[in-house]
Amino acid sequence: MFRLKEIRMECGLKRSKLAKDLDINAGTIANYENEIRQAPYEYLIKFADYFEVSVDYLLGRTEGEVPVKKAEEISVEEAQLLAVFRKLDRTGRSRVTEYAELWKDSIKM
Repeated sequence: MFRLKEIRMECGLKRSKLAKDLDINAGTIANYENEIRQAPYEYLIKFADYFEVSVDYLLGRTEGEVPVKKAEEISVEEAQLLAVFRKLDRTGRSRVTEYAELWKDSIKM
């Protein structure tokens, strides 16, 4: 059982928003949600990272996880920043985090 549609709906996301955020065609996502096609492992990882769940949960192999991301909890600017951040490698994410901490500290002064 592939839980992509279930998770997306729980988070209040439209398929078009998910497609835009992950740079995947909405029709392709529909095919995965309706189990017409199977998502390649690269996409499974993207979906799991996006919703902050395990791939096993996404594939229905485990129970009990709750998607962390809720569409109504973040602003458009935060969603854009998060989408860019998620595309970065580990080094890029570390640098962005360090810069944000420096920026936050400089504002306090």
